[in-house]
Amino acid sequence: MGLLRNTIIGFRYKHWTIVETATYFIKGVARELKIATSFINTLHEKVTTNAFNKKWLKKGENNIYFDFNGAKLPAELEPNVFEFLHYTFEETFLIPCFYNDKYEKEFVRFMDQQVIDGGPYGYSDGAFHVTIEKGDIVIDAGAWIGDYSAYAASKGATVYAFEPDTKLYELLCKTRELNKVDGEEKIFPISKGLGSKECKMNLSLDASAGGGNSLIIDRGTNETELIEVTTLDLFVEKYKLEKVDFIKVDIEGAEREMLKGAVNTLKTFAPKLAICTYHLPDDPEVLEKIIKEANPDYRIVHLRHKLFAAVVG
Repeated sequence: MGLLRNTIIGFRYKHWTIVETATYFIKGVARELKIATSFINTLHEKVTTNAFNKKWLKKGENNIYFDFNGAKLPAELEPNVFEFLHYTFEETFLIPCFYNDKYEKEFVRFMDQQVIDGGPYGYSDGAFHVTIEKGDIVIDAGAWIGDYSAYAASKGATVYAFEPDTKLYELLCKTRELNKVDGEEKIFPISKGLGSKECKMNLSLDASAGGGNSLIIDRGTNETELIEVTTLDLFVEKYKLEKVDFIKVDIEGAEREMLKGAVNTLKTFAPKLAICTYHLPDDPEVLEKIIKEANPDYRIVHLRHKLFAAVVG
């Protein structure tokens, strides 16, 4: 029943093509029966890649790129990064592309429970409105190749995108170029991590995450990169930002350290927050405590994998 349910959800809510849906179901049956799994998996991967490219791949005068309703990403990606883009598409682009940025409470909770594994990045419940608005100044902590930054820019926001991984930062810079508006930059890549203090530290690269995740916590893996870390408060002060409206955070377990370095920003500007809470077991409790201590006026809502916070009134 689980396979049938997931197949129906994919077709109905994720807008899979008929061929994608059929090969997904066949792949599940083949896995259960242990029949031709390698061949079926390869076939399904080819089908989903072709369908994805047909929906979103565009050709410019001098390049090719993905265009998710105005949010543009580079298309020349290594296979592991391209594979991870499929996963992040659901989190970042599924609701904007297929549901007209519908972030109302009931709909988001349904999508979070039934459809989007990592959960959406927006939530709205009356005056409690955690979404991107035109003119917002956005901090994208853990920008990856700039998927959320591109989305925010497409909504008329200006984004400061933090990504310390050198290879991902290079792709983030390509995303910046693709999302200029009349020659004006909307995305400003920052090749640093965000933490609780200004320092240098080892970035542990999680190869098992398909090139999608970089860890600002050294977990003893063999592949590391020495990076610079700053705090959001120091960044805001250095660049004299007059406001911060929205902060999105997905930094693989370092969310609490980033928040510790953003206390003045939370207190002064009370930005809307969309923060991943699934990396460490006590993330929901610890992150809420830090936010509330910085600014007791915050109202906080928890979903399965994300925390949303805003000051209302």
